[in-house]
Amino acid sequence: MDLKKWLEARTKKTIELNEIMSGYGKGYDALCQEVKEMIELGILFPVKASGQNGRRPALHNRYKIQRKVSDYSDAMEEIRYLYPKFDHQVYLDHPELYLKNREDILSLSRFLWDRRVELESPMSINERSLSIFGKEKFLKINENFFGSIFRMREFTIEALNFYSTPEPFFEYVFDEPKDKNVLIIENKDTWYTLRKVMKDTQKNTILGVTINLLLYGEGKKVTRNTGRLKEYHDELLGRGSHRFYYFGDLDYEGISIFQELVLMNPDLDIILFKELYSLMIKESERIILPETRDHRDPRAKLDDFLLLFAENEKFRIREILDASLYVPQEIINYPVFCRLVKG
Repeated sequence: MDLKKWLEARTKKTIELNEIMSGYGKGYDALCQEVKEMIELGILFPVKASGQNGRRPALHNRYKIQRKVSDYSDAMEEIRYLYPKFDHQVYLDHPELYLKNREDILSLSRFLWDRRVELESPMSINERSLSIFGKEKFLKINENFFGSIFRMREFTIEALNFYSTPEPFFEYVFDEPKDKNVLIIENKDTWYTLRKVMKDTQKNTILGVTINLLLYGEGKKVTRNTGRLKEYHDELLGRGSHRFYYFGDLDYEGISIFQELVLMNPDLDIILFKELYSLMIKESERIILPETRDHRDPRAKLDDFLLLFAENEKFRIREILDASLYVPQEIINYPVFCRLVKG
C-alpha cells in the first residue's frame, strides 16, 4: 500500500494507528519508516495526547491528516534539472520534501554543476559551508542530517572534502623535555588549581609522577572528536615517547570518559592516574559525598576499572556508586596539591 496516496484519499481529518496498521499490509518496521516520512513531509501530525503504543520504535495512537492542494509544476521542472547525483525520483514522488529544503538543494546542485572542481582541495567545514550555501554554520549544524536533507545516490557528506576544526585544548606547559608526561584533567577548577600550584611552587612531581603539561579535557569533550587527542600528540607534542595520564571525577561518567578516551586512541599511551584516585577514595571518608548527577544506566565498564585498585579500594568504590554518590575530583584541592607537589 502507498501510505501517502492512501492518506490523501481519506476524507477524515484524523486516523487511528490501529486503522493504519490493519490496512498497511507490511511489517511494523516498514510502517514506522513510512509514518516517519509522512511526518517529515507534513502529511501526518501525531496527536500527542493520544499517547504511544508501547512498541519499539514507538508510534502515537492517533494522527491528524494534513491535505495540501498545491501546484508542483515549477518544482517538478527544477527537480529534473538537479545535478545527476541527486535522487530525482524521490523528489518527483515527494515534491513537498524538495520544497522543504529547496534553497539548500539548489545551492548544492549549482555548486556541483559549476564548481565541483573546488572539491579537489580541502577546506574547513565552515569554509566549505560558506562556499556552497552562503551560510558558514550550515554543514556543522546539519552534519548528521545530510542524508535526510539531500536525497542523493553514491554521494555522502564526505565527498565535500572538508576537515573538522575542534576547539583546541586548554593547556599549561611546565617544561618541554623530549619525552613528556601529560595530565588530562576532567574539570576546569582542578585544572586551574593544579596549574596555579605548579606555577606558585615551580614544582611538577605529583605522587612520584613528573608532569610536564596539563590539559583541560572539558568533561566529555575530550572524547567527542575522533582523532582530536592523536592530532594533538602528533602535531604539538613533537617527537618523543609521550604518556597521557587521566584524572577525573570518581563516578560512572568520569570512568566512562577515561575508558572511551583509551578506546578511541589505541595508538596513544593513556593510563589512569591511579594514585590520585586512591587519594580521592581516602579523602572521601572525611566528607559527606554529593549525590550523582547522572541517573541513567551506567555506560562505564566498572569491573574493568576496578581491576586497577586494591581490594579495600574496590569495596569503597562500589559502596559509593551503589549509594548513587560520587567523589568530585575537586576533593583534591589547593592545600592538598601543595602537599603533594614535589620538586
